[in-house]
Amino acid sequence: MNIQNHTSLDLSDSIANAVKLLSPEQRQQVFNFVSFLSEQQKISIEQNSSFSKQRRVFGQYQGRISMSEDFDEPLPDSFWLGDS
Repeated sequence: MNIQNHTSLDLSDSIANAVKLLSPEQRQQVFNFVSFLSEQQKISIEQNSSFSKQRRVFGQYQGRISMSEDFDEPLPDSFWLGDS
C-alpha cells in the first residue's frame, strides 16, 4: 500500500489503515518502531533544551585549547591517500 496515494485521508488515517492490513507480529513491530521514534524525539528535545539553557562564558576554556602553528597549511598527500 502506498501511503502517498491517499490524498483524501490525512496521514494518520492512512497509516492506521495500512497497519490494519498487517499481521499481529508486524503490528507489534510497527508499534515498537513508533515507540522507539517517540523516545528518540524526547531525548533530542531534552538535549536541545539543556544546551540552550547553558550560558556560554567568555574565556571559559582559555589556556585549555591550543592550535598548532601549521593549522592552516595544506595537508600532505599521504594524509589524503591513507599512507602511513
